[in-house]
Order: sequence, then C-alpha cells, then structure tokens
Amino acid sequence: MADPHTFAIAASGWRAEIAPGVGGSLASLTLDDVPVLRSARAGSADPTELACFPLVPFANRVDRGLFSWQGTNVSLKPNHLAEVHALHGSGWQAEWEVMQRREFKASMRYRHDGCGPAPFPSDPDRWPWAFEAEQRVRLGKRGCAITLDVTNCANVPMPAGVGLHPYFRRRTETRLRFRSNGIFLVDELLVPTGEFAASDHFADFSHGAALPDRTIDHCFVAWDGEAVLEDALGTIHLSAQGAPYVHVYAPAGADFVCLEPVSHMPDALNQDPGGVTSLPPGCTASLRVWIEAELA
Repeated sequence: MADPHTFAIAASGWRAEIAPGVGGSLASLTLDDVPVLRSARAGSADPTELACFPLVPFANRVDRGLFSWQGTNVSLKPNHLAEVHALHGSGWQAEWEVMQRREFKASMRYRHDGCGPAPFPSDPDRWPWAFEAEQRVRLGKRGCAITLDVTNCANVPMPAGVGLHPYFRRRTETRLRFRSNGIFLVDELLVPTGEFAASDHFADFSHGAALPDRTIDHCFVAWDGEAVLEDALGTIHLSAQGAPYVHVYAPAGADFVCLEPVSHMPDALNQDPGGVTSLPPGCTASLRVWIEAELA
C-alpha cells in the first residue's frame, strides 16, 4: 500500500518518492527499481532516516547555536538528539507546501516568519530573518535534478547558506571518487578546529578509493562539484553548482554514504562569516544538484 504521506514522480526509468511533510525530503530515488539513494521505511517521520533532505538557511553545525551577525546576537536552540549545536537550519524539520505536482516534477515551498522587521528583539533564540525556500525536483533522461532557492524576506541582509543531504547507497565494494583541496579537521564535538588535513587523509578519493573502516564526518574544501560512486550495481554521478564544499558523512559499517553539496564550511557563521552569503532583502541564493546513474 502506498504511503499516504508521500507521492511519487517518475520519468525515463527514474522514480522518486517525495515526503513534503517530513522536511521536504525525498523518501527514495530509484532507476529501474535499483536504489540510487537509500529508501526510507514506510511512514518514517525522521528526515535522517529518509533519502535526501534540504539544508536551509544554513548547513551543518553552528557551534552551540551561538553567533553574531551585523550586530545581532543569535542563540539558536539545539535541534537534534544529543547535539549541543544547532544543526542544518530549520527547513529539514518543517512541513513544506506542495506548489506543483506533475508526472515527472514537483516543487515545494517553506516559509519562515522570523522575528519581524529589524531591529530584532535582543538576543533572539530563533533565526530572526524571515525567508522563503523553494525546492524543485525534476526527473528525466539525465536523472534527478534538484534546485534549492532561499529568498530573504527580511528588511535587512540575511546570512544565507544552502545544501542538500543525500544518502547514497553503499555496499562493501563501493568506491568513491572526487577531487578537493583539503579537509577541515574537527574536535570531539565535530566543530572545525582551524587545522587542515590533506585531501587524502582518509583515502585517495581523487583516484577512487574504498571508504575506510572509520567514520568520516568532515567537510572537504575547494570541491570541484563532481563525485562518482561505483559498485557492482553500477555507477552514480553527483554534480552541483553553488557548492564549493562537499561534506562527507560515512559512518563506519553503515549502508549509506552522504555526499552533501554545501555553500559554506561547518560553523561558518562563527569561523568564516565572509564565506557566508550576505543576502540583501528580496534576493535569492541557489544550489542546483544533479544525480545521474548507470546500471551495471
């Protein structure tokens, strides 16, 4: 029986299940019934158990949820399990409104009201800038294209980050290939320390390598926007525009690997505010991702 909380789109052998009420997530993505992303359990209401979810208005962690932006001190609440940080923004934990639904494409919208026009109340405990996010998913011969836009609806510039969090299938023989120019090292709370490692710190992914037996939860710098996964089922290609970083989350022994195209580093609101888009009122920041696959 179909899950009443999802709907499907399909084209050229591709099929995606979409769960707008669970963070605007994809619940599955397949090509000729072969999983490209992992498939969610029916009825799951946790985006981290689904196939892909959007990251907006920032990606990854904000250290203990605290940051200051152009004179506004913000204290975001921890929003995931035992994390002491604010994680991945707010869009992934909200219901998205379906704007368009066709056989091969769909669009969804998420609105965040913020704290009203600036000047904001002192030390807000939630994201004070109003914004609107739109996510468009389209299937075709090339595969799956996902576009994520965030528009500043506040009356002052807003720090804006975007990303996607896809869970790709992972098998014992999986090999990963992509190019970057270093890795942010992190402390025990997974916040960057300011130190870097060479891009082959875990494995030489530039020439293709198996994932190591230890967990990777790190951001790779100066990513060229392309990645390839190969296994006995075939080849998966990931490409992105608007994402100079890729965050790799590959827990030891897991049946998935996350390759997250993101527009900024973890904790950028504290450690690299110049690397976060300062989005003027009424303006939009965008990310576009393509997922392609070839069957063996």
